Amino acid sequence: MGTFDGLNIGLSALYAQRRAIEVAGQNIANVNTEGYSRQRSEMVAESGPVVPALFSRYEGTGLGVRSVEVERMRDQFLEARAHREHGADAYLGQVQVTMDRIELAYAEPSDTGLASQLADFWAGWDDVGLSPTDPAARSQLLERATTLTSTFQQLDQALADLGAASVEQLTAAIQEVNAIAGRIADLNGNIRSATAAGLNANDLIDQRDLLAMQLAEHVGATVRPGEGGSLDVYVGGMALVRSTSVEQLTVEVGAGPAFAARVAWVDDGLTATVGGRAQGLLETNNDIVPAQRAELLAVAQRVHDDVNAIHVTGFDQSGAAGVPFFQMGPTGITVNPLVAGDPTRIAASSSPGAIDGSVAQQLAAQDGPDGLYREMVVRLGVAAQTTNRRVEVQDAIVQQLDAARESEAGVNIDEEMTNLVSFQHAYSAAARFVTVVDDLLETLIGMV
Repeated sequence: MGTFDGLNIGLSALYAQRRAIEVAGQNIANVNTEGYSRQRSEMVAESGPVVPALFSRYEGTGLGVRSVEVERMRDQFLEARAHREHGADAYLGQVQVTMDRIELAYAEPSDTGLASQLADFWAGWDDVGLSPTDPAARSQLLERATTLTSTFQQLDQALADLGAASVEQLTAAIQEVNAIAGRIADLNGNIRSATAAGLNANDLIDQRDLLAMQLAEHVGATVRPGEGGSLDVYVGGMALVRSTSVEQLTVEVGAGPAFAARVAWVDDGLTATVGGRAQGLLETNNDIVPAQRAELLAVAQRVHDDVNAIHVTGFDQSGAAGVPFFQMGPTGITVNPLVAGDPTRIAASSSPGAIDGSVAQQLAAQDGPDGLYREMVVRLGVAAQTTNRRVEVQDAIVQQLDAARESEAGVNIDEEMTNLVSFQHAYSAAARFVTVVDDLLETLIGMV
């Protein structure tokens, strides 16, 4: 090895260690940056010539060191699994929110819930049965009946509003998905250009991976490596992003009383199989809310049928035969206007002219609607508890997975400071080596 080769070795060491110091500084600077992946400067030894010469051979120890690339510390297996688990967690979290809001609407058990109002309604019949001629008891019964029907209507409207709100949230989420997909396509183009030019695109890749995780949470997206460093994103097996091209999604709401919604591809109109939060919102509007409204309607219908079946067998204060106490209309169950406007039309007696209150006593003993409502609330509670348990399990899985990802890609300040000191010493040693070689050259030149 010639003396001038020593200068090249020292210079290569200075370059390599300086780059390592810069990478460590970049890691430290981004310790709190969301989505940033720890980077590491990869170094390889520069060997001497390997092609044999006819009259000479290389007898040196090597030509120094070379920094080949800045490696991004990511485990692709963990990232792929993180997309699936975060999507499942977002779906369950949305279902949990839905169940919590439904339970909040029913507010059971409480003194103002539907169960309490049903009990008050039956107690009102008992008061009328005990005092069939008391106008106060009859008026109070009508007030409780009106309150009960209003509660049925309010609960049904609250459920309908929950479904409508889920569609609005779904529409906003899909619009955000389209915007994120466009940004990923732009980043794909930039990354491909940087990769083709031999430039470092790690920071751009971090930004793209962060956006891909957001898509996984929104619609359960999965990713696959594309050409030239690009990333293809799929939703339900269909490509949302392929290199720099993007497909659009939209939300369609059907007509009719159910107002079922779906997510569709804009180009061909086919239904997109989404996961994540979008799946939870779809399930809220299409399944959970309609099922709850149907069960609530069944309770109201039971109140309507049971009360009317007995009330029409009685007679009011004038001796006229009883009319249906309740009626079902477009807004749900309501008190029959004939009865609501005249408390004397309440058929409490078993025969014309009698003031025995026996029919009112029969109505006071009813428990069918209460039992049906209790069963409905129990089913709701069990479903909510099951969802909460699934969320707890999924949250634990996500936390463990994120911890594994953080250990692989996260920045550790202590580790980076240790590396920084190590690279600094190496840089100082390389500078000292250059000084020594320079002294050798000065001595050699002085001897000539």
